[in-house]
Amino acid sequence: MDNLIERYVYDVTRRLPEKDREEVSKELKSNIYDMLPENADENERKMVLYNLGSPASLAEKYRQKPRYLISPAVYEDYVRVLKWVLPLVGVVVLVIGMILGAIDAIKDGMVDLPYLISNTLSKGIAMGISAVFQALIWTTVGFVIADRTGAKANKSKEQEWRVEDLPDALPDDRGKIKLSDSIAELVLTGVFSVLGILICSGVLPVAFVIQNGDTQIRTLFSSTFLASCVPAIAVMAILGVGACIFKIKVRRWTPIVCGAVVVSTIINMCIMIYLLNRPDLFSTEFIAFLQSVDWSSFDPLGFMEVGGVNLFVVFIAIVIVVCSLAECGQAVYKTLKYKIQ
Repeated sequence: MDNLIERYVYDVTRRLPEKDREEVSKELKSNIYDMLPENADENERKMVLYNLGSPASLAEKYRQKPRYLISPAVYEDYVRVLKWVLPLVGVVVLVIGMILGAIDAIKDGMVDLPYLISNTLSKGIAMGISAVFQALIWTTVGFVIADRTGAKANKSKEQEWRVEDLPDALPDDRGKIKLSDSIAELVLTGVFSVLGILICSGVLPVAFVIQNGDTQIRTLFSSTFLASCVPAIAVMAILGVGACIFKIKVRRWTPIVCGAVVVSTIINMCIMIYLLNRPDLFSTEFIAFLQSVDWSSFDPLGFMEVGGVNLFVVFIAIVIVVCSLAECGQAVYKTLKYKIQ
C-alpha cells in the first residue's frame, strides 16, 4: 500500500517542536483525507500533496514562532549536548583554575591558609564559569552552523520538491550518527586541544612534586618535548575537527565518514607514538628526582630498577595503539553493518 501521505506528514511534523507534532499530524492527515475523493488513486494523492506545497514551507506555516536560533529539528540534541558538555568542561577548568590559584599564591610567598584558599577558589570559579560560557557559545555556534547548512540545502531544493523525495514515515536509523554526539565531540576536541597547547606552552603546570615539606613545581617533560607537542596537538585538532565536520554534514556511517575517522585516528596514533619515543621526553630535573628517590620501600617488585619509566612509556604506547585500532574497527564495523543491512 502506498504510504505517501504518512511520509508527507512525517516530513512536515519532524520540523516542528515535539509538543506540537502529534496535534499537527492529526490535523494535517484530516485535511489531506478531506481533500481526497473516495477511492483516490496514487496520482490524485500526489496532486493533493503538491497543492499543499513542500513540507518545509508547510511546517513554517504551522509554527507559531517561525524564527529560531536553534530550530526544533535539532533542539533536543542541542540540550542533550549542553547537559553533559558544560558540567564536564566546567569541572575540568575549575580544577585547573584552582591549581593555578594555588601556584600564584605560593609564588607570591603568601602561604597564609585563608589567603591560599581564597585565591585558589576565586581563580578556579572564575576560570570555570568562563569556560562554561565559552563551551556554551561554541556549542551553540556549532549547532547553528549545522542547522543553517541543512536549512539552506532544503531551501535550494524547495522549488524542485517532488513527492518521490519524501523520507520514510518511519525513518531508518541504521548507520545514523547522532548530531549531538558529533557536536559534543567537536566542542570537546577544541576545548582540550586548547588546554593541551596551553600546557605545552608553559601557561599551565604539568606536574607537582612535594619534597622535604616544601611545595616545589617540577617540570615532568622537557621544554623541547613540550615545544614539539604544540604543532602536533594543532595537527591532531585539525584532523579531529575535520572528522567531526564530516559526521555533522553526512550524519551517517558512509565510506567517506569512515575513511575520515580512520585516517584521523591512524595519523593521531602515529603522532602520539612518535612523541612518546622522543629521547627528550622527560626533563633532566624529573629524571634526577626519580633517581634520588629510594624506591625499595614501595616498589617490592623492583619495577623501577628494571627500567620502570621506559616500561611505563611502552605500556602507554600499547594503550594508545589498542584504543586507536578499536576506534577504527568500530567505525569500519558500523559502516559495513549499515551497508549489509
